[in-house]
Amino acid sequence: MVTSRKGSARPEAAEAPGLRERNKQEKLERIRQAARELFTSKGYAETTTREIAGRAGVGTGTLFLYARTKEELLMLVFAERVEAVQEERFRTLPPRAPLLEQLLHVFEGFFRLYAKDPALARMFIRELLFLEPGPAGERMHLERAFAARLAGLVAAARERGEVAGDVDLEMAGFNLFSLYITTLMGWLSGALGPGETWRPVLERALALQLRGFGPGAGTSGGSKRRRS
Repeated sequence: MVTSRKGSARPEAAEAPGLRERNKQEKLERIRQAARELFTSKGYAETTTREIAGRAGVGTGTLFLYARTKEELLMLVFAERVEAVQEERFRTLPPRAPLLEQLLHVFEGFFRLYAKDPALARMFIRELLFLEPGPAGERMHLERAFAARLAGLVAAARERGEVAGDVDLEMAGFNLFSLYITTLMGWLSGALGPGETWRPVLERALALQLRGFGPGAGTSGGSKRRRS
């Protein structure tokens, strides 16, 4: 069917945007898969963008439309899965559980994700923490959004009376994220041992931090300082 003189569009033309979007997503997935395979088999440092483009079956110019640097390619490999885990963990959060249990529920999802490919996870965490500023960097700074959601858990716990009313929520989210990422790096480096050795370490660290969040903690701490 061709375009009529009255300007009616052909069905093929109406379907074209959807077809283009599917092609774009298929290329993105091929690039993501090629990067994942090469980073795992050759190592991040040794892999080139040209090799990734070749394995994905696209030109380097096309590759750069999706990711301008190798760092951004690594983000492509992990970012979507990290965001999916975050959504799943917060969606399945036990609503009436204590804050410590909720935090461990959230963090467990990420440890399970990274346990599937620890070598590649080490590279991702390193690049994520030192990602250069810029449009992609701003979009991929997943830790900011994550810390904000952790702060939201603290706010809800404050409403339940678990947390003092004067706790700085933004700093609380930052502190909890810091404990998580420090434990994660120790676990990925092998310092904590294999399996779920991260759990008792992180649980103890979180429990100690939550004692500082508790009602009356600031007052007692201040009185001790004054007496000393």
